[in-house]
Amino acid sequence: MKRFLIFIFSMLILPAIMLSNTALASSPADLKLFDVGSFEQVVKEKDKKDHLVILWSLDCPPCIKELQKIAVLNQQYPEYQLTLINTDGIEEQTRVETLLKKYTLLTLDNWIFSDTEEEKLRYDIDARWFGDLPRSYFFPIKGKVKRLKGALTSAELLELFQPTLINK
Repeated sequence: MKRFLIFIFSMLILPAIMLSNTALASSPADLKLFDVGSFEQVVKEKDKKDHLVILWSLDCPPCIKELQKIAVLNQQYPEYQLTLINTDGIEEQTRVETLLKKYTLLTLDNWIFSDTEEEKLRYDIDARWFGDLPRSYFFPIKGKVKRLKGALTSAELLELFQPTLINK
C-alpha cells in the first residue's frame, strides 16, 4: 500500500510541483529559485565588473529602505551589476514581486529562497552568516570580497562602485 501511495504521489503531485518551479524561473523578470549552489552560480555568471549581492526580507524595514536607495542607484547607473536575494521563501513570491515592481527593480537579477530550511541556504552563502539582514556581499574585480552588515547608505553604495565610475 505504501508503494502504491508513493507511486500515485510521484505520478500526480511531483510533475505539478516541477512545472510550477519551471514556470516561476522562466522569465528574466521573474524571481529565480534560490537553492543550495545558487550563490556560486550568481557569482560566476557576472561579467567582469564589480558586483553587489544584497540579501533582504519583506519584514526588515532597513531592507526596504535600502531597496529604495538601490532603485535610485539603478536608475542613475543601470550598468551596475546588482543581484537581489529575498530570504522570505517562495510562499511570499507575490508580495516580493509586488514590492520589486513598486521600486522598478524587477529587471535586476532577482532570486527568492526556494526552501523553508533557510539555515541550509544561509550556510551555503556564508557559514559565518546567522540570518541578520540586510546583508550584502561586494565582489570587486580586484581585491577581496567584502561582507557588509546592515543597510548601506546611498554614499556607501556609490563608494562601492567608484572603480566602475572611474573606468566609464
